[in-house]
Amino acid sequence: MRRHPEHAVELLAPFHFLQPALDIPYCHHERWDGTGYPEGLRGESIPLNARIIALADVYDAITDERPYRHGMAMGEAYDFINRGAGTLFDASLSRLFLETMGKIPDSNSSREPSELQ
Repeated sequence: MRRHPEHAVELLAPFHFLQPALDIPYCHHERWDGTGYPEGLRGESIPLNARIIALADVYDAITDERPYRHGMAMGEAYDFINRGAGTLFDASLSRLFLETMGKIPDSNSSREPSELQ
């Protein structure tokens, strides 16, 4: 399982038009705090596009029904992402994700930031 980022790159590398995006499948399991894989990258050393896809991938994975477990309710998933901001995920991107999903006020609004609603 931990080698699937490497396998994805091996499978996709022959497609020249995909080469600029190979860091997405390779780095989407890296964590903001450096505890991810396959390289243990930390913070902004994780490519931005991989940080974005990591959020979408986790949200999809935890809300989707699987044969071995039930998917989380959306509110629980938003809470999971909020709790992982700054450790699992880029805090700025996590906030933007939650703002986009309407779960916290837009940082451009006149309202004060609040906890998840």
